[in-house]
Amino acid sequence: MIASFFQRLDEHGVRYLLISGQATILYGAATFSEDVDIWVEPTDDNIERLTGALRSERARYYKLTPALATDTLSRGHGFHFVIEGAAGALDMYLDVMGQPPRVGSFTAAMARARRFDTDLGCIPTVGIKELVEIKKTQRSADYPIIGRLAVAHLADAATPDDAHELNWALANVFGLTELEALVRERVHAFSELARTLPEPLAGAVSTLCQHHLLPAIEEDELDAWLGARAVPLRAADRRYWRPIIDELRWLKRTGKLMREGEPV
Repeated sequence: MIASFFQRLDEHGVRYLLISGQATILYGAATFSEDVDIWVEPTDDNIERLTGALRSERARYYKLTPALATDTLSRGHGFHFVIEGAAGALDMYLDVMGQPPRVGSFTAAMARARRFDTDLGCIPTVGIKELVEIKKTQRSADYPIIGRLAVAHLADAATPDDAHELNWALANVFGLTELEALVRERVHAFSELARTLPEPLAGAVSTLCQHHLLPAIEEDELDAWLGARAVPLRAADRRYWRPIIDELRWLKRTGKLMREGEPV
């Protein structure tokens, strides 16, 4: 069913990028995601093409979904659909956005996208740096995934020993396991960088570069320090969604949301 959906997107010429859970799977940073999330170009023509693809799959509106339009897409709303599975198959849940949080324009992201050849077809997928920003949510479970994405990016980067790339990867690690994986892949580069880092990161990176284990008390302190870096990001995500949720509540009160279960 998922393969059929992506085929319909291609047949209708929809400009889209795979984001969130399924994208993290393609980059090797996660193993499971229940939903399919896509970022679509928020233009009238593309909305028309997307609507055609959804109708060909007999999609129905799901919870708290505004009308598909360029203004609501551009203001960061999410649009939720369910595609009923064949007899005995699970339904597919689809989330659509026209402007995910913390990233730039669709056009810029499309230029940096990666295409994955999969059993579902050739899937245009948001670039890993944009994906990291999208995953900086209020959910604590997303932060180990972000760290694994940082490790994956550095492994595939054209200039992985570049100080900018190394610092970007370090800034997007929020747990000791991911830090160890990151440093031990590029020991020489990180040993050179260590002297420029703040404590306790500098000492930990130096120790790991020497293939030594951190003392248990330092492990605990460093893990807490890394985890604390996620706190302001989670708070920022809550603040980001407040006006959008307030608008959704107003749309619901005024009867302007699509009726759940209604065909697209």
